[in-house]
Amino acid sequence: MATYQSGTSVIRIDHQEPGREQTQERAQDKAQSRPHAALVVLHGSGGASRYWLERFAPAMGRFGMAAYAPHYFDKTGTDRATAEMILDGKHFAQWLAAVKDAITYVAQRPMVDARRIGVLGISLGGYLAIALAAEDTRVRAAIELSGGMPPGWEDRLSRATTPVLVLHGEQDTVVPVSEAHKLAALLQAHRVEHQVELFAGETHWFSARAQPRLLMACATFLGRYLL
Repeated sequence: MATYQSGTSVIRIDHQEPGREQTQERAQDKAQSRPHAALVVLHGSGGASRYWLERFAPAMGRFGMAAYAPHYFDKTGTDRATAEMILDGKHFAQWLAAVKDAITYVAQRPMVDARRIGVLGISLGGYLAIALAAEDTRVRAAIELSGGMPPGWEDRLSRATTPVLVLHGEQDTVVPVSEAHKLAALLQAHRVEHQVELFAGETHWFSARAQPRLLMACATFLGRYLL
């Protein structure tokens, strides 16, 4: 685990980078010597950064992509976000600032191609991913999983907004699937390039049965815009 600075706060960040292990295969060495694409993984209200990194990083690593998971709650000293925190107009802005600084940290990593950075957010992290897509042109692809459009960001969308992949379970009782429909309608209205995949029978966290389809959707989308 490493750290980076966000204002006066020190933020922890987990990462998995291809090419850190030793290998004797010259072709693999050569491929790993080139700058690689990067995916910033944003946890939800439970703050389980490492869990989500480990869920997505191995699959992305097969395509030579690095993955990073910032502990953006360090910005506010939060262990677990409540609905009151999320909606108070203060915490969300500070978490977004920490995420933007994470993008800066990732872009400065020696073997990261700063022109090929994507973001994947889960639940609360999905809302942050959409805010980031609307505001930060360094992000070239955004995936939101079980999230939606953060209140107040609707008018910040434009044709210049980063391409977005929306993934949502139709039986989600934490963040209802109506949030995905609302986001899709807003992206369509602002002519933002996007895709939507709804998962029948799946809830907020998705089952092991849905994992292969979930990873394939992410890999295909990121492959189009980052690889």
